[in-house]
Amino acid sequence: MAQDPSAALLLRVWLEGPGRFRARLLTLHADAAGTSAEEVTVAVASSPEGVLDAVRAWLDDFTRGSGTGDD
Repeated sequence: MAQDPSAALLLRVWLEGPGRFRARLLTLHADAAGTSAEEVTVAVASSPEGVLDAVRAWLDDFTRGSGTGDD
């Protein structure tokens, strides 16, 4: 049975003192059997712009892999 491609991306952001922005982007990667999922760090960023760049790259990779790019 064909499955609809889907994915989830978790953004965690925090401040480490005044003006010290931090972010981590996480996703889950299932093993070949699909029985377990491992948390995988996609990117880390030290600015909101870095987060946006990382999300854009992740979305580009996802749409390229699924063959459903809307460019």
